[in-house]
Amino acid sequence: MRNKYKFFADMGGNTIEFPVNPKEYTISYPSDNKTYNVLDIGEIVIPRLPSLIEVSWESYFPGNSNDPLIYGHDWTDPEDYVEAIIDARDNQEVCDLVISRYNARGSKMFDTNISAVIDSFETTEKGGEAGDVYYKIKFKEYRNYSPIKVSLSETTTADTVQIDDESRPLSSTPELRVGATVIANGTYYSSSYGDKPTGTANNLSTTVSRIIPDASRPYPILIGGSRGWIKADQLQVTG
Repeated sequence: MRNKYKFFADMGGNTIEFPVNPKEYTISYPSDNKTYNVLDIGEIVIPRLPSLIEVSWESYFPGNSNDPLIYGHDWTDPEDYVEAIIDARDNQEVCDLVISRYNARGSKMFDTNISAVIDSFETTEKGGEAGDVYYKIKFKEYRNYSPIKVSLSETTTADTVQIDDESRPLSSTPELRVGATVIANGTYYSSSYGDKPTGTANNLSTTVSRIIPDASRPYPILIGGSRGWIKADQLQVTG
């Protein structure tokens, strides 16, 4: 029994599971190190922050439900996949890209889980294979660059900022709320009760979709549209 892979992309709140796994895929982790020549030393390298991760593969969308390579879900018309991807690209949507891996024993291995934009998308139709749509796709990692918001209160404290000649406290901690931008780390689940783990976030940039104010729910925060439920202490609010 071979290892199992599943490819997902959350686009505009709708999750796409790519129906046919590619023969291979590439994850690129480029660096942005700079090299200089220095007198009496020669060539040196200055380490810098890594460049954006890139994920790419080639596969196809089957033209009928009898395709033998469709695995684990119902058939969907190729036109629907193509339209969803093009709409996400044209609308400049930030997608949640997940590659889920299970070993031959059925145990979960590790996920590739990044926020990304569609960097390129290309389709091809071949004679003799009516209905099948072959494609090439590349995602590029998205990093949130928006400024951190702060909230101002009317109550005067020792730590204040001067605004319009009135002293007001400055809070540097954004509020955890529906719509907040967060960095998630940890396992998320199919329900707020933690019924079934559906993935693991590793510095995943996403948004809060729902909050259930119920102490009996161990995972009361829904993230990424309908990606999964997670604990509040596994989230870092960024905006």
